[in-house]
Parts: sequence; C-alpha cells; structure tokens
Amino acid sequence: MILSGDDLVLCAGTMANTPLLDRLEPTAKAGFTGLSVFTTDISDAAALGTSIADIRARIDDAGLGIAEVDPLGNWFPSAIAGDGLLGTSEEEVFKIATELDARSITAVVFAKSPPSQDELIECFARLCERAAERGLQVHLEFIPFTPVRTLEDALAIVDAVNLPNGGIMLDAWHLCRSGGSAKDVEACARRIFGVQLDDAVETAEDNPVEETMHRRLLPGEGVAGVPEIIRALREGGSTAPLGVEVFSDTLTALAPDEVAQRAYRAVSECVAKSR
Repeated sequence: MILSGDDLVLCAGTMANTPLLDRLEPTAKAGFTGLSVFTTDISDAAALGTSIADIRARIDDAGLGIAEVDPLGNWFPSAIAGDGLLGTSEEEVFKIATELDARSITAVVFAKSPPSQDELIECFARLCERAAERGLQVHLEFIPFTPVRTLEDALAIVDAVNLPNGGIMLDAWHLCRSGGSAKDVEACARRIFGVQLDDAVETAEDNPVEETMHRRLLPGEGVAGVPEIIRALREGGSTAPLGVEVFSDTLTALAPDEVAQRAYRAVSECVAKSR
C-alpha cells in the first residue's frame, strides 16, 4: 500500500512495548491505514523465528502500509553505534525497508563527537543517493538534544543536499521543545516527508530525554499546537501521512486496543480542528 497525505499512521513508539505482530489488528481496527516499524521490531520477531517475508504477509493481510523504518543512526563517521535501535547497520535498514515496501527511512544524529556541518551534508547526500537506488525516501529528524536540534538545522542540511528523496521528519514534541512554530513548518512544508504527532506540557522537564521517552501527550492534549501544525503542513504543500508517536508510560499501561483507539481519536480530532 502506498501511503499519502490522506493516511493516518500509528508509529512504533506509541506501542513500543507491544510486539509488532500484536500491533497489527489493533492498529487496523482503530482506523489507521499505516504504521511505522522500529528496526528492533524486526530483529525481535526474527529471534522468535518470524521472517521479514512473514511479517510483510501479515501486514498486507491487515490492510496496512509501512510509512517508515525508524531509525538509521549509522550513516556518518562519528555516529554512536552501540546495540539496539542505533546499532542496526545501514544495509540492514535498507533491507528491512525494501522487503516491507516502506516509503522511507528516518535518519537521526546521535554522535560520539559533534560532526561538522560539511560532514553531515556530505554523508546525508550519499545516504540519499543510496536510498534512491532502492526507491526510498530519507527524512532527517531534528531532536533538541542532538547536533541537529531544530527544524532550521535539519532544513539547512536538506536544502544543501537538494536531492528529491531527501527531506525532514517533523516531530511535534521536538518542534515544541526546540522553540519552533507552525509558521516555521509552513515555510518548509514541501521538505517535510515524515510526520510524528504528539504533544507536550507547557513546562519542560529538566531532563528532556526522560520527558520525551516517558511522558509525551497525545496530540491535542498539550501546548504544541498540533491542529495548527497539521494546517501548516497542508497549506505549505506537504503530502506526508500523519503519524502518531507518543512515548508514554501512561499509554504503555493500557491494552493495545485502547492505545490505538485513543491515538486515532486524538489525531482525528486534531485533523478536524485543522480544517
């Protein structure tokens, strides 16, 4: 299934503690037409004897498409490799994305030492070129506590590379906590290829990593202005599907069906308010 701007996507982080195959029925039942996957979703399934081909068949049977494979961290020399999410190789990420017929991959910048702007531009250009050979888009995600901390930081790299399959991943929590606005989004909306909607309380916690990984809010529950962000995306020309990515201990405690339904209801209300 080819996902577009009319599609709503349940991102992997919203049900990170639920095995991938157990997310499929709740996701489709709630009304989503797509989902994203973590690279660790695939390795965890493989450890239980489930192949990528089997996963693809189950996703197809559920009537869902794959928005993006998330994340790719090993694409520049000073990247933090390690285990888990950031440890998956570029080739393996490409393999997962192509075999699942994903539309894109998400590139993040977690570094052992801050890379130079020139290094990031050169490496992102090479990454986009390799992805294009496989029919994939790449979106660069800005995160307030990484070297690419703002929407403007990501845009500078993407614009310098200027390749048709290279764009930006917009996360509403990251936009809010980095001081960005819907106006900023509209100005570069055509460069935004991926969207993760969530929300934030007004006062930021002292530890942004703890906050973002445990206490995000559903879209529309905080101060990020999600309906305004959606309006800015559409009026600015972005055709990216709208994903919901809410890392939340509160949601994690709920059954998968309840999580999916709450997420769908929240994003649908924001879409309606954006019109």
